[in-house]
Amino acid sequence: MVLDSETPAINKDKIQTSAEVKDVIKEPSRPNTSICCDLEQCKDVIEELTRQNTRMAIIQQIAKRINIEMSYEDIIDEVAEPLRGVLPYDLLSFCLIENDKLIIKSGVPKGQIILDVGWVLDSDNSAPWKAITDKHCFLRQDIWNDTHKYQEDDDLRKLGIKSAIMAPLLVNNEVIGALNFGSKETYVYSENDFIFVQQMADQLAVCINNSRLYGEVLKSKREWEETFKAVPDRLFLIDRSYNVLRSNSQDFMKKEDGDFKCYKAFTCIGEQCQLCPTVEAFRMGKASVGEFTHTVTKNIYNISAYPVYNEKNELYGMTVYVHDVTNKRKMEAQLFQSAKLAAIGEMAAGVAHELNSPLTAIIGNTGLILRNASLGDKHIKLLEDIKSCGQRSKRIIQNLLTFSRQDSYSFAQVSINNIVETSLYLVSYQIEKNKITIKKNLNPRIPPIIGNKQQLEQVVINFLLNARDALEGLVDGRIEISTDMREDAEAGCTVVETQVADNGKGIPESIIDQIFNPFFTTKEKTRGTGLGLSVSLGIAQTHGGRIEVSSEVDRGSVFSLIIPV
Repeated sequence: MVLDSETPAINKDKIQTSAEVKDVIKEPSRPNTSICCDLEQCKDVIEELTRQNTRMAIIQQIAKRINIEMSYEDIIDEVAEPLRGVLPYDLLSFCLIENDKLIIKSGVPKGQIILDVGWVLDSDNSAPWKAITDKHCFLRQDIWNDTHKYQEDDDLRKLGIKSAIMAPLLVNNEVIGALNFGSKETYVYSENDFIFVQQMADQLAVCINNSRLYGEVLKSKREWEETFKAVPDRLFLIDRSYNVLRSNSQDFMKKEDGDFKCYKAFTCIGEQCQLCPTVEAFRMGKASVGEFTHTVTKNIYNISAYPVYNEKNELYGMTVYVHDVTNKRKMEAQLFQSAKLAAIGEMAAGVAHELNSPLTAIIGNTGLILRNASLGDKHIKLLEDIKSCGQRSKRIIQNLLTFSRQDSYSFAQVSINNIVETSLYLVSYQIEKNKITIKKNLNPRIPPIIGNKQQLEQVVINFLLNARDALEGLVDGRIEISTDMREDAEAGCTVVETQVADNGKGIPESIIDQIFNPFFTTKEKTRGTGLGLSVSLGIAQTHGGRIEVSSEVDRGSVFSLIIPV
């Protein structure tokens, strides 16, 4: 049975004012039956008006008590109790349309299968869907004997519900769901109940829709705030007085004396606030970007300022983004240095190849002359100096070629312990004659590695000679060389580590980052070229490994060659 939602007309001709009722009572000539009839009619009308007024008052009361921050459970709880006094029901629920599905959101009593939150009603055979489709209340006076069966009827029968009334939730003539009442009695709902339920549904629809809109706004707000906070750099909004209105860091929002100035909270350019792009952006009314080095910390910051306008197109604030680019600039400097070193390497390789031929002739001819010279020849000393300098030049050129990776070497299985023993055999005399003690600690279980024996020997010898030079002048000089095998997180595999440790002078922290630079040396000009560690690093990288250094002034240094197994 479908009923119209308009209020039924009341026959005003049959309603009398209270004065007319009194006149009728006073008139003795009127029959007693007529007086009783009029009184009964007046009493019924007054009771109906009183009931309608009570219902309207309850609707207004419910509308005031429901606010946009309430959950669906809170809304149904606010509605349930006041309605019991004006409308009989044993079951109350409301469902909303989401993605073309009608889903139960809340209801009373709790825990009933028909009221399970998330329960989906079939759009093809559901009484609430019929009310939604018709945009009219749908009244079912005797569900158990109804010839047409709906999806929810079996569940309603289990609950003992015999009659029901469903009202569409309308907002601006758009249906968002349905309000449902059920009773364990048949024919319990009248036409006046029908009108009240629709009025109640209209008011509830507005409240629910406002709550949904508020939820969407709140969700959007929360998403923007989380996006705002997710930015790892400093991002904040300031007014024209440079007060921070909002920041992506709560630690950043510590107000002092009511004013929270951005230059007090984050001195990104030290005391040079007048140079900040924000000043320029406020003055010009357009975005401004700048990069500055902090006067104290020496950190480099990229600062971007973007004007914010209100609805009147008035500039009222500025969004400021501060990005620390210190590491980026250092990396760029390293890349630039690497490019220069690559150019130097190419040049060195070309020069080395060109010099190799004349040096070979100089060393060879000098050797021939020395072989035929007599012991008393006054030029022998000069010839020996020429040969020595030629050989030294050839070694420098060989190091340059190795550094620039122009030489090709064959790789094979080699034993790191054998490489250490060979290296010690070659340089141990030079070390021990300076009264330096050498201690070996080699792990015999280390498996062979893939590498070039000559190159790896060059690295170990360089470590040993550097340790010897660091111990020069010390009475109790010690060098410990060790090998071991371990799992390495950086390499992601098992590695072989060769360490050369000494108790010498150590390396100052100010220059430890430069020791692998070509031609950098702290030795005298006649004792070093500054290519040893550069060449060693190139060899380690060629083998897929690296060199690690730890040092402390006056405590000694540890150089580690790490090669994957």
